Amino acid sequence: MGGLVTWPTGRPLLADVVPVFDRLGVRVADAVAVPGDDDAPATRLELLLPPGTAPATVLPRLEQALAAAWAGETELDGLSRLTVSAGLPVPDVAVLRAACRYLAQVGLGLSRGYVEETVLAAPEFARALLASFAARHDPDAADPAAAASAAEHLAELLTRTTSLDQDRILRGLRDVLAAVVRTNRYQTDATGAPRPALALKIASAELDLLPRPRPEVETFVCAPSMEGLHLRGARVARGGLRWSERPEDFRTEVLGLVKAQMVKNAVIVPAGAKGAFVVRQDLRGLDRAAVQERVAGAYRTFVGALLDVTDDRDGDRVVHPPRTVVHDGDDPYLVVAADKGTATFSDVANAVSERRGFWLGDAFASGGSSGYDHKAMGITARGAWVSVRRHLRELGVDPDGPLTAVGIGDMSGDVFGNGMLLSDELRLVAAFDHRHVFLDPDPDPVRSAVERRRLFALPGSSWDDYDRAALSPGGGVHRRDAKRVPLSPQVRARLGVDAEELSPAELVRAVLRAPVDLLWNGGIGTYVRAADETDAQVGDRANDAVRIPAGELRCRVVGEGGNLGLTQRARIAAARAGVALNTDFIDNSAGVDTSDREVNLKILLTGVPRAERDAVLRAVEDEVAAAVLADNALQARALSVCAAQAPFLLDRHAQLIGDLERHGLDRDLEGLPSEAEVERLRQAGAGLTRPEAAVLLAHSKNLVREELLASDLPDDPSVAGVLAAYFPRAVRERWPDRVAGHPLAREITATQLANDLVNRVGPGFLLRLEDRHGVPTPVAVRAYTVATRVLDLDPLWARVDGLVGEGVPLAVERLALPELQAATERAADRLLAAHPDPAALTAAAPGLAAVVAELEPAVLLARPGAAGDRARALQAELAAAGAGPELAARVAVLGCQADLVDLAGVAGTAGVDIGRAVGADAAVEQLLALPRVHAWTAEEAGISHWAVAARAALREEVDELRGALVAALLRDADGDATAFADRHAAALARFTAVREQAASARDDVLGRACVVVAELRRLVKTLR
Repeated sequence: MGGLVTWPTGRPLLADVVPVFDRLGVRVADAVAVPGDDDAPATRLELLLPPGTAPATVLPRLEQALAAAWAGETELDGLSRLTVSAGLPVPDVAVLRAACRYLAQVGLGLSRGYVEETVLAAPEFARALLASFAARHDPDAADPAAAASAAEHLAELLTRTTSLDQDRILRGLRDVLAAVVRTNRYQTDATGAPRPALALKIASAELDLLPRPRPEVETFVCAPSMEGLHLRGARVARGGLRWSERPEDFRTEVLGLVKAQMVKNAVIVPAGAKGAFVVRQDLRGLDRAAVQERVAGAYRTFVGALLDVTDDRDGDRVVHPPRTVVHDGDDPYLVVAADKGTATFSDVANAVSERRGFWLGDAFASGGSSGYDHKAMGITARGAWVSVRRHLRELGVDPDGPLTAVGIGDMSGDVFGNGMLLSDELRLVAAFDHRHVFLDPDPDPVRSAVERRRLFALPGSSWDDYDRAALSPGGGVHRRDAKRVPLSPQVRARLGVDAEELSPAELVRAVLRAPVDLLWNGGIGTYVRAADETDAQVGDRANDAVRIPAGELRCRVVGEGGNLGLTQRARIAAARAGVALNTDFIDNSAGVDTSDREVNLKILLTGVPRAERDAVLRAVEDEVAAAVLADNALQARALSVCAAQAPFLLDRHAQLIGDLERHGLDRDLEGLPSEAEVERLRQAGAGLTRPEAAVLLAHSKNLVREELLASDLPDDPSVAGVLAAYFPRAVRERWPDRVAGHPLAREITATQLANDLVNRVGPGFLLRLEDRHGVPTPVAVRAYTVATRVLDLDPLWARVDGLVGEGVPLAVERLALPELQAATERAADRLLAAHPDPAALTAAAPGLAAVVAELEPAVLLARPGAAGDRARALQAELAAAGAGPELAARVAVLGCQADLVDLAGVAGTAGVDIGRAVGADAAVEQLLALPRVHAWTAEEAGISHWAVAARAALREEVDELRGALVAALLRDADGDATAFADRHAAALARFTAVREQAASARDDVLGRACVVVAELRRLVKTLR
């Protein structure tokens, strides 16, 4: 068949034309250059059409495909033949193409070409698949009945597959497109043209073929110039979009990152998200500016496609995208952030957002010209440095004194550069990035700090720009593509190696193994794995040659300013070997925290003139940074508490792991111990490491937040102060109505409550209250908030947290924290026992707070008996540790104040003031020697969960019986202990005899406690 082709521009080479037609299933038999209309360049082609096709049918399809390709609306690949041979429209073939490429990203293990050939061999299936897709998503033809019929037809066609590979591919395509909940396939612009990129929003959690972990939703974007994928852990989620250079497996790249982002984002309102895109144009031979332009263009396309399938807001009303069938409910929250290769693109994203009129405006992408500049603030590095300082203090090292360090990164980077400027006493002895290895075996702190500052300020600097005159003897800067690197005696001594020369890869490993105070990660890549992990399991092939096992680390502290520098199993192994470290998602969370606060401020200030709004953002920047760094400090401290009490907390942590598993946690994926491993830890008298506890901390916060959002507690006026306290003082005082009406008010309140609670009292606090009282999480959280108000703990926490004044010495913190935690839990526990109804619980707060305030610490410190003795001894310890008199007194009497929750009820019933009830309680304590009984019911390290539960039950019964005895003393003897003892001498003597017999025994503490408590119960019955 012959045909005339007129070319829009110059006539192309025939060698370029033939492959184009070949991809469409059409062969070029001959070609002759001829003049076209108006002498335009043209070629007469003799074409061989696919067998069984008619020219009248094929030529219009061929023209459609060529025109779309020429306009950049589609690409020509093997699947393009379906337009010519099967008559499928170009946009429909794009849907199949996207599904095939997404399938390749999820690890099907089959080549893209093989997948395409399988689809080409099943045109009937392809038509049925697209018919099903249209029945669900075409706004002009969507029909649930037709969709159900199409699904049945697809299922029947799958029964005809003849090979396992064919079944996997076709079934996978069916499942992927069935999981699509939104698409922009049927959207058009004002001229009727299709969108420049196809977006498929996929309900990942419902797609069984995906590897773990599965996000809640992901959006795959496919265009001739780029491909991208955005994964979200929840509806309200945020995270960076990165330029990936891994076109074959960028989903694998981003999946590891979103997993880390999910736990990192526990400190902020949105859950974790992450996106990556690849540029499908050839960038070879282009200069840096041209490459940046292509990358920015792909980024715009990616962002635009994500917005295509995102809802908008018009006031309080959610508006769905035009010509889009929605299968997933409202979804208006989409926020992105800078990442690798996109650090300067916030303004690009916000321009797209504002041009489209998206409700978030320039809050869509944090940072940018009207946002917080993270590098200028140094906020991520400062947050990670908070963790480093805590590690050093706990090791007895002055964090402001001389400090040796090695690092991953270079001074041009935000996190590495800012981090290496945070201490004037820092001695950076070695560092590396992908270009150079820097060696300075005995640096002068002052001179090297000046040189680091110069490099940090120098745009695009590298270690090669370091002034060699500033290096100590034996130092140098070496290229990583060198054949060998000679090592000076000074370098060999500093790195602890004997070799006189090493390859660059060997030198990098030697830097990682260096015996220094600090290993600071501010770069990209995974450099440390566990001994039982393979490099293939790590999934970072670029650094296989330099990676070391965790057991070879000789640093004292690791600071993870960058992501994924160590695998989670490597962190655990390093922690068990004595290295002080947390995790990346704990150390470097300040960046996402700052971005989220910026976004929420911008949302609150919507409608305020831009110049005025930006002035407000600048004015509160320091307060925002302080709040962010406080979050870092409190998370790090919570992990210190877990580490210090690890053996004691092991059973609590094991129970928490089990509870989180029931809510979706995968303990193996998270590197948490199995039940058998927990038992081995118990036998060894050990507990969880800081990295393991960090996982529990983050997942607990996420779960608490979810459960609070499903309740009415975030709307309760009693917690309104939580929302207000989140915003800077100037903002909440000037715009209180905007604060109260913030679109994310519930989410902010739930997030702040979850963080506050878990940071202060630990990740297992709520589970214990829920188990003991059979209440749901929101009621247990309410008990926590009421206990905090009753005991007036917020000012005390602020002192211990360092949010007021200069903070407290570490020795004071170690004494104060257990008291604060125990008092909070005891008060919450007794509150739930007395007021299980949520409304009654909240209503009880003012009266109980007044009762507690009635007794000054000095009164409780003067209390006789064991409780008073303990308070006085603790006061002396706190003062000796460096606590001021007021703080020492307040902390010392917390245990006594928590007891007032029960005693207030006794006083009310007896008609006496709280002082008399306290006196009667002290008398009962002394008369019956109850502290000894309490000691037998106390929780201990190394005992089983059931032993812990049994002791807790006995302890609760002792508390109830003690209250009954105090009431009896006030009722029968008006508080006179001597008269009471005389009146009930026989019964008291019997109890005393049993208690003394139990005290003289040496085995079965729990059995003794049971007998003594039973005798105490009998005593109470005789008094009624």
